[in-house]
Amino acid sequence: MKGYFNTALCHFYAEPVEKSEHSDESFYGQSFELLEDAGEFCLINSEYNYKGYCKKEELFFGEYNPTHVITSGFGDLLIEPKNCYLAAYCLPRGSKIKVLEEGGTDRYAAVEAMDGKTYYIHRMNIMPIEEQERKRSEEEFRKSVIATAKLFEGSGYRWGGKTVGGIDCSGLAFMAYYMNGVVIHRDANVELSPCLRTISLEEAKAGDLLFFPGHVAIYIGEGLYIHSTTSLGGVGYNSFNPYSPIYRPQLKESLESVATIF
Repeated sequence: MKGYFNTALCHFYAEPVEKSEHSDESFYGQSFELLEDAGEFCLINSEYNYKGYCKKEELFFGEYNPTHVITSGFGDLLIEPKNCYLAAYCLPRGSKIKVLEEGGTDRYAAVEAMDGKTYYIHRMNIMPIEEQERKRSEEEFRKSVIATAKLFEGSGYRWGGKTVGGIDCSGLAFMAYYMNGVVIHRDANVELSPCLRTISLEEAKAGDLLFFPGHVAIYIGEGLYIHSTTSLGGVGYNSFNPYSPIYRPQLKESLESVATIF
């Protein structure tokens, strides 16, 4: 059975109890397949092929056809098309919504939510899903992946997180690719992403992925990379250049593989 996440952040648990590992979070409007009904929890498989237990109250099993994806850090669904109103929903980047062709204004788009009500969101905070998923040239993709990753700069570290409110290493890599139409696996394991092929560090270009034991970073170029790590308290930069003040020798020495989609 197909369904949709109907909360801003739907948390994934390793087991059907709250006191188990928080492994991921999905966003409003993303779809899933129900695998098992476990009472207050459901075992689901997300649209990006990641499994976990979610609270049943955060799931919607009705009809919903999203048309746009939120591109700002968080996008507000307002009760009226005016910025003085409190948001009914505050949805993170990557959330999917159904934009109506009529009923909006030049600045605000009308949105049909899963609760059946109409809300409004600034048009600068969204883009059509087909634009998100369109095929990009290699140069455009690499630049856009780095630009997307940098949008999370300064975000705190959160295990299983994928938003500017808190994100982990694989969440950052996932979001940088996902917002540019490519789905890689949620966890920091190169073998779980069939779209990736391994290359040498000397071949690495901007946007390629660096894998370490239990960790992943995004290569920027000239030895520099961006990642989310507890050593920095969240998203920041380190370098492979031993003369750089942000050089981390333990990461250079533990690099397991470099991967690209090209």
